[in-house]
Amino acid sequence: MLNPGLRLLALFFAAMFIATMWPVYPLVSRIHPLVFGLPFSLVYLLGLTVISFVVLLVFDRRAPRDDDP
Repeated sequence: MLNPGLRLLALFFAAMFIATMWPVYPLVSRIHPLVFGLPFSLVYLLGLTVISFVVLLVFDRRAPRDDDP
């Protein structure tokens, strides 16, 4: 049986995958407005990348270790 935290992580990354594909991405795939000189679609993808990094970091910090007593 999968750990509940691992199941939530898998659901989160499935949602992130969908957020970069057809149903969601065309809603943000435009050049304007520029954010810090970058097109909005690039900022959207960079934001998703940063969010996924933070989620993986939190998951790694909270996951039990094999060497824990």
